[in-house]
Amino acid sequence: MTKKSSVRWLAATILLFPGLHAGAQETVQSVPTPSVVILGQKNVSDWFRAESQHFIVYSDTTEKNVAILLDNLERLDYLLRIYTRDYIKTAEPEPKLTLYFNDRVNGFNVIAADRPADAIGLYNSCTAGVQGLGVQLGRIAELSNEQLVKHPLDDSLSYIFEAYARHFLYRHTDIRMPVSFIEGFAQYFSSVRFSSKRMVLGRMPTNVGSYLKFLDDGHRYSLTYLDILEPDGRENKNYAGPAGAQLEFEAKSWLLTHYMMSSEDRRTRMRNYLKLVHRDTAPAQAFEEAFGMKVKDLSNAMWRYHLNSIQVLEVDLPSLPIANVGFSSLSQSAGEFLIGEAKLKSCPNQREGEALLHALAAEAAKFPGSDAAHLALSRAQVDWGKAQDALPYLDKAIEQGKGGFDAVYLSGMANLRLAEQSDGAARRSYLDASRNRLLRARGMNPKSPEAALAFLRSEVLAGAPDAAALDGVISAWQDNREIPALARSAALSLAYQGDGVKAESILRSMIRNTRSPKAAAWATGWQNSLDAGLSQSAILAEMRNEPASNTEFNSAFKEWTIDNESVMQRVAYNAGLENAQGVIDQQMQDPDPAKALYGAPVGK
Repeated sequence: MTKKSSVRWLAATILLFPGLHAGAQETVQSVPTPSVVILGQKNVSDWFRAESQHFIVYSDTTEKNVAILLDNLERLDYLLRIYTRDYIKTAEPEPKLTLYFNDRVNGFNVIAADRPADAIGLYNSCTAGVQGLGVQLGRIAELSNEQLVKHPLDDSLSYIFEAYARHFLYRHTDIRMPVSFIEGFAQYFSSVRFSSKRMVLGRMPTNVGSYLKFLDDGHRYSLTYLDILEPDGRENKNYAGPAGAQLEFEAKSWLLTHYMMSSEDRRTRMRNYLKLVHRDTAPAQAFEEAFGMKVKDLSNAMWRYHLNSIQVLEVDLPSLPIANVGFSSLSQSAGEFLIGEAKLKSCPNQREGEALLHALAAEAAKFPGSDAAHLALSRAQVDWGKAQDALPYLDKAIEQGKGGFDAVYLSGMANLRLAEQSDGAARRSYLDASRNRLLRARGMNPKSPEAALAFLRSEVLAGAPDAAALDGVISAWQDNREIPALARSAALSLAYQGDGVKAESILRSMIRNTRSPKAAAWATGWQNSLDAGLSQSAILAEMRNEPASNTEFNSAFKEWTIDNESVMQRVAYNAGLENAQGVIDQQMQDPDPAKALYGAPVGK
């Protein structure tokens, strides 16, 4: 069922989001005319760089497809900001998000060696920042107004939209529960589609629809709606094991979220629901209070809504944002080391990091004049080798004005590593050099989470951190709320400054993040300690107690996107096997061999 709106932009916005201030209209209309800038290189790599208002994309696909992708992502980003206006915590201008868009499914295995079965995308968040990885499964279509509702949902865009919508909540808001809302939100926006002047919302994602039909056909379900509202991590029986149970979770979460977003009354109730959960009410109880419906009645209500009430909404938006894209080619050497550097910035474990160091050292020897090669090697040496090995190149690069922020930051980190390994006058000398370089790096890139964290670390080791170091980490966390190490340092920095209320707010957000259980356990302990009262010296001692490299604070927080088409195929295949086995078992138990072979005579 489709609900079409031909009203002008402001009326459409009021229809969708009552109470939205008129500034949103101005934001869209002020988008400049799209432009494309192409910078050339000799001996170019298959990889190239594209940059728009909110994104930096490295890709080995085609410039045309990346331009279409960025148009779609800029429009989705704008739409998500409208939907989350009551929850969004970040403020523009923000750090641009880096995405790697590869032309084959196995292309990012080198970055994500621990890729689970059926993974098709990843957001990796750690001390080095945030990186998104996606795969081009086919050409992304440019749609006309008439195609928005009926054109098949192409997988490339659906998976990229799903991943970005999920990550948007982690990056820009403090919503960490209910998990079903986060997954439902991601699925809901995976099927949003845009033409140049119109959008459509509420289409059923392909594999969500396949699974709901599978259940409608009478197959066994794995999850009750209590399981959807409050997943407890237990293993549920499913035709495709845990992956199938996760697909069912996403399908039912989509249906529930679609229901909650389907009218202004329900959106108001949804806001109350999320507010209650944020105040630590159990999700099932919060839902019953906000919607006036018992959880035990939710299954029938969702079944009726699925059969009779789902609507697709079309809205005319004459001034949708357009990506201003600048393209630049990469040299062969830069392309060679692009993925290796991305792997280093994904916070690999020790075994992977040391293997990368060995591989990059061998490869860099083939490109003696390449700054890209030596910057990547320097990062590997600082993180996983001998920091002093990186300093000769870094100091020379800085002196010659090469390497930019990365060279200055890595020089500061190399000196910090050496300070941690030294004593006495040598320690003080390395610390002074580290603080000078890291302070310069922060001036070059105030939004860098790794520079903010390193500068605070250098200040803490030198004595007591000053306000600039503390505020730098807090500011970096405000722009990168999904990075556990930043959340930890920001909470401690606020507590050190005496702002227990804001520190507790960060700790509570960490506690609610079920995807980082060890970080949540740390936050629970520290909230209890702060409630009991802590001195500045005790807080400073925890700041100096840098988490080990194998903890959740210094490893990556990974958000995987799964290829649910292959999961759905396994669900259907295994269900068919089970049905066939049931028929065989029944026939084997029938005493009449003729009836077992040919069935009972008609009329008998």
